[in-house]
Amino acid sequence: MEWSWKVRMTLLTAVLAMSVTSASTERVSEAEAIRLFLEQSPQAKQGSLIVRSVDAQFRVEARVAGPEVAYQVEDAAGVRDEFLTAQQALPITGLRALLGERASLASASAGRLAQADLQADAYDLKQTFHEVLYRESVRERFQRGAVLLERTVEILAARELEGAGSGYDVLRAEQELAELRMTAAEGQAALAAARSRFGSFFDPTLRMDSAHLVGDPAVSGPTPEINRAVDLALAQRLDLRSLSSEQERLDLERRAARRRRFPEPILTAGWKRTAAVGLSESGYVAGLSVALPIFGRARIEASRAGAEGERVELEKEMLARRIRAEVQAAVAREQVARRNVQVYGENIERRAVELHRVARLKYDEGESGILELLDAHRTSLAMELRALAVRYEAKSSEIDRNRAIGNEVQP
Repeated sequence: MEWSWKVRMTLLTAVLAMSVTSASTERVSEAEAIRLFLEQSPQAKQGSLIVRSVDAQFRVEARVAGPEVAYQVEDAAGVRDEFLTAQQALPITGLRALLGERASLASASAGRLAQADLQADAYDLKQTFHEVLYRESVRERFQRGAVLLERTVEILAARELEGAGSGYDVLRAEQELAELRMTAAEGQAALAAARSRFGSFFDPTLRMDSAHLVGDPAVSGPTPEINRAVDLALAQRLDLRSLSSEQERLDLERRAARRRRFPEPILTAGWKRTAAVGLSESGYVAGLSVALPIFGRARIEASRAGAEGERVELEKEMLARRIRAEVQAAVAREQVARRNVQVYGENIERRAVELHRVARLKYDEGESGILELLDAHRTSLAMELRALAVRYEAKSSEIDRNRAIGNEVQP
């Protein structure tokens, strides 16, 4: 049996709805999603491991070497000498303190980079969260538009049976409905992709890709002035602060290399016993030795650390320039997006409803044809979708501006 277009469209709607709304009914807010991510994600856990690893790597060199114990026996010409000695380097040059500070700065730099990566992922999560909300709103608009078109088709089909309508009007409305369904299917695919990306931030067992997300798509707070935003970014961007810590670490390395030019003395102390012709005597052994830095590499290491420090300084300057450009572009984009919301976003939906009402009235009174009615339906739907896009653009630009400034993402 061949199914009617109504049955086919109903089945298609049900399949598309089930593919997206078969989700869990759990309600998840933006704050809850961010909290779960910051507490349970692998990205959040790896930061402390990176800090511990880098700190341990640099702390090894900063530790004072333990004493060395040696036992020697000399036996010649009937004389037997035994030595039991211990050697210990005396850390009197202050080198270890510099190396300890270097380890702290190295771990701080690595920690800030890890935190910057975590914050970047958190901002991606926020963007994806609001993209899901936006695409769900788009789906709802398409569903409402499809319902209006279905009613129009039913009315036109009834009029045709009564002889008061045209078969062309029915076919044209059915074609418009089919095109709307295809566009809605593309929107469903985009929504499914956004939900999949959102779920990838969490453990699969949480089924966050099917959670019911709730949130406010409106922007929060005023847009900062551009110069103020740039100053904030230069003060708090973690990647720039990480380079500052790296520069301080290299300065300490340069100072430590210079400190290595002064060798640390080695103290030797122990016990000696001598046995000859049946007699045996014992006493102590003491000594102090200093290595001569004739072939030392301190000058080369200091030169390397100095060159690395200059390179990091140039990287800081280049990054600061990029940050200024990013912040200026982000603030400008947000200002335009917010202005569009104020000018268009609040009135578009109201005008869309009014346009569809007037067009339907004129068609019913015979003042316009089916093409004008369908054009009004298409235009009103496009206006509603544009209103959603304008609000989403404003929210997205706000998130990008906070990202550029380096504001911390918190639940």
